Amino acid sequence: MTKSPYPTTPCVAVCQIDPKSGFCLGCYRTLKEIAQWGKFSEEERQALLPELDARREEDVRDWEAKKARQEQAPDGTD
Repeated sequence: MTKSPYPTTPCVAVCQIDPKSGFCLGCYRTLKEIAQWGKFSEEERQALLPELDARREEDVRDWEAKKARQEQAPDGTD
């Protein structure tokens, strides 16, 4: 397998920053990480990817917990 000529990127073209967390809702990078991404070495990018996955997983868990609470609430409020 040959190495891609393109840098690794977690971008999925859903560029919206969550004001609560400060993370992009598409890639889970901070604005600072997005701005510096092009300056990172490939090793630095690869080192950050597991952190982005962890942020995404935490966000999904929070969303699922909120949804479960809403389903249990008799009036649908949280």
